[in-house]
Amino acid sequence: MPAFVRPASILKTSLGLAAALIAPRSALADPPVIGPQVRVDVGGGRQAANETSAASVDGAPNEIVATANDWRESTGNEIIRMSVAVSNDFGATWTDFLVRPPGPNQSSVEGDPMSCYDQRTGTLWVGAISFAGNGGLYVARKDPGLNTFQPSVMARATSGADKGWMAAGIIPGNPNSTRVYIAYNQGVIWSDDMGLTWNTPRSVGTGIGFLPRVGPEGELYVAYWDFGTGVMLRRSFDGGNTFDPAIRIATRLDTWSTQDGSRFPGTFRVPPLNSLAVDPVSGVLYCVYFDTTNIVNGQRNVDLYFSKSTDKGSTWSAPRVINGDNSPPGDQFFPWLEVDRAGRIHMLFYDSRHTVQNDGVVNGMFDAYYTMSADGGATWSEHRLTPQSFNSDNDGLNRGQQFFGDYNGLGLGGDFAYPNYVSSQNGDTDMFVHTIRNRSLALEPPSPGRVNEVNSLVASNAAPGATVYFAYGLSSGVTNVPGCSGLAVFLGAPAIAGSAVADGSGVATLSRQVGSAARGRTIFIQAVEQSSCTPSNVVKTVFE
Repeated sequence: MPAFVRPASILKTSLGLAAALIAPRSALADPPVIGPQVRVDVGGGRQAANETSAASVDGAPNEIVATANDWRESTGNEIIRMSVAVSNDFGATWTDFLVRPPGPNQSSVEGDPMSCYDQRTGTLWVGAISFAGNGGLYVARKDPGLNTFQPSVMARATSGADKGWMAAGIIPGNPNSTRVYIAYNQGVIWSDDMGLTWNTPRSVGTGIGFLPRVGPEGELYVAYWDFGTGVMLRRSFDGGNTFDPAIRIATRLDTWSTQDGSRFPGTFRVPPLNSLAVDPVSGVLYCVYFDTTNIVNGQRNVDLYFSKSTDKGSTWSAPRVINGDNSPPGDQFFPWLEVDRAGRIHMLFYDSRHTVQNDGVVNGMFDAYYTMSADGGATWSEHRLTPQSFNSDNDGLNRGQQFFGDYNGLGLGGDFAYPNYVSSQNGDTDMFVHTIRNRSLALEPPSPGRVNEVNSLVASNAAPGATVYFAYGLSSGVTNVPGCSGLAVFLGAPAIAGSAVADGSGVATLSRQVGSAARGRTIFIQAVEQSSCTPSNVVKTVFE
């Protein structure tokens, strides 16, 4: 029997033997390394910025793009543009500039920025909406290694567009393809030529905050709020040509209008939008939304609710609160989710827990938080990002009602997370990013990947002298590792192929003969470092 394919009874026994060798611990041994706060929109001066997004790719995590609404051209009247910032040094330094629609489609309000990535090609896109009769959705593309964007193109000329978000991934059945999607209030559009031309919209119903995500097999998911109690999902398994009927992810306990902020300190609006993410290897879906849990001392307590689906969105776990808090409780809102190839869930959100304050006070005090889960959302590790709480009244705008935007963003590249948020700590709303690294093993596909030969598995980034276990399964899944609190391998019924000790460079190599029974079978492989319970990415392979 080849080392990578065994009967199910042996798979379960093997995992138990390996788990017994891993020492128990109470938390992840390698917490994320959070870099300093870095301002992104330095060209914006003292003018306002809000509604951020960010994107990076695994193949070049040093390259990041970040976007925001930007008021830098405002004088007497408000003029809103999309500012775009680019970093090529893992977020240490940034160059920012404006990206506008083609000349005939320009207007005084160009906002609702968005960004997305294509892991297959390393391409990054940004986009926004020109809010005018001659406007609509526009996008611009950044090719790998460049600091500049190609000229923007109109993805959809329309006067009625509102809040779009982007995503990219393969077309179902074609792993060598890229399809770029935009979901917005009029439907879903896509491009098969890297954003140059776009089709007409496919309706996905009534709502707002339509957020597209693409699964590992090209599944298209669109989450949205239905203006009522519904946290909703539409899905397509044919690249957006047709959509299944709407699925209710969760039912809200409380709801309010897009312009209402009365449940929070400050006077800015807080539309109850949802965030959705999909594991790029296992396809597990995660959703977070914010809702009123209860009323404490006459003040509404708003929390983050988490739900997941392991069957491509057909059914969802019961929503549960996942944020920490103080007493009396603060409010948590504007979450943004991403999942990396190691299965870790990353989230950015706003939090008012550090100041005891009433709903509706003018000086709402808030912080930005980053949190991460390495066990499919069972447990979370929270980290305060802002150096001190910032004041919502310092929004940089001369309006009767404050405005902090309607969302924030977070990009992922390899082991790096880049939360991109707005803070008014300098007296106006500026855009900030941290470089956060979560160490993981880097596992390469088996080489040469052929049956009836000796194949090698190579894991790098291990601690020199550490024992690395190589596990495999015949399906993706989520399996907690006994003795490693907060750690899961993302394999179904995993077995241990063997172990190796990392050399002085942190490289562990396991070589095994693979027999003919493995030919044509899809196998998922993941490595775990024994001493720190540090996981690798998941490799999906088919032996020739």
